[in-house]
Amino acid sequence: MTDSKIANDEVGDNSAGLILSGGGARAAYQAGVLKAVNHILKSPKRSPFSIVTGTSAGAINAAAVASNSHQFDYGARRLEDIWGNFSPEQVYKTSLSTLTQSALRWLWSIIRSKQNLKQPLSLLDNTPLKTLLEKVIRFDDIEKNHEAGLLKAVCTTCYNYNTGNSVSFFQGHPDLVEWKRFRRYGRKDKLTVEHLLASSAIPMVFPSQKIGEEHFGDGSLRFLTPLSPALHLGADKLFVVTVKPLRGEPEHKSTIPSVGDISGHLFDSIFIDSLESDIERLMRVNSLLAHIPESDAVREQLPLKTVDTFIISPSIEPGELAGQYFNNLPRGLRFFFKRIGVDGDDGKGILSYLLFDKGFTQSLIELGYKDAMNQKANIQAFFDQP
Repeated sequence: MTDSKIANDEVGDNSAGLILSGGGARAAYQAGVLKAVNHILKSPKRSPFSIVTGTSAGAINAAAVASNSHQFDYGARRLEDIWGNFSPEQVYKTSLSTLTQSALRWLWSIIRSKQNLKQPLSLLDNTPLKTLLEKVIRFDDIEKNHEAGLLKAVCTTCYNYNTGNSVSFFQGHPDLVEWKRFRRYGRKDKLTVEHLLASSAIPMVFPSQKIGEEHFGDGSLRFLTPLSPALHLGADKLFVVTVKPLRGEPEHKSTIPSVGDISGHLFDSIFIDSLESDIERLMRVNSLLAHIPESDAVREQLPLKTVDTFIISPSIEPGELAGQYFNNLPRGLRFFFKRIGVDGDDGKGILSYLLFDKGFTQSLIELGYKDAMNQKANIQAFFDQP
């Protein structure tokens, strides 16, 4: 890639990459962190992130940030407003009749000896989400911000159900090149609402999305290196926002897990585990390089470089917050969740991914803002701000 620096008098002149993980409703935490970044950097007009990548719900936030690269202050406030006023009806149909029909389609697909699907199977119908995204994401502004030199690249990752590969669709500088690794690819494309729906199509919960002639689902599936797209696209430092606390082993319990509990662990595995592993690898590489003098000939031969990284994660497990908002859900949805062992006390893990309720999302925004403000000095240092 040719040297193409992005001018930004307010936040320096580096290629800072923003990485937003997946996590369903938990992604409201990212809106709180970005609100704090906006406050700490004193409401910059231009975005401090020239490269933005996201997966699943994080891909939606990434597209929103990229489309507002020319007005970061407005974009951060707009993102807070959207997440802070969420309701399940904006993401999926919540009537008991719709939920029952979806469940029956699942049962019928299991009973039938031959599969000849005319539409993707899913437990929830996310048609309302498409309507919302078409209303709030200005895709034309992504290209305009690139042309104005405010954005090097934006990227969203999806899982290809037809090939089993992870595909990172990116839009940006013409000199950016596609990449190919084992079961993961970088592909140039103009991002659309279909890319966001595909990346956020939680397996079995939301339907797969067709892009071209292939069918895609949630980008967190088998995405073993969530940090890599930003590095491929030229980021020299990474600002990573995850949606689960990065800490030691949780307390062991001896109770028999419900379907909801097991589903929560599966979601953690899909959305969180790969990112944690990739962060650990990056920290090890940075530690290794720190012990090799820059003048050492061995270091010059290593295809590695130190990457300045700031990582922020919730100080409180979102699942612990979700239970108190269970009764805010529509009656039909509460009935549906209870059938799989999810209520205010049990199955809080999976509930926290699907609880698109403004009470819960507002709590996560507040938590993200508080956590980031507690890291004010480190965030200023990351952006080289006094």
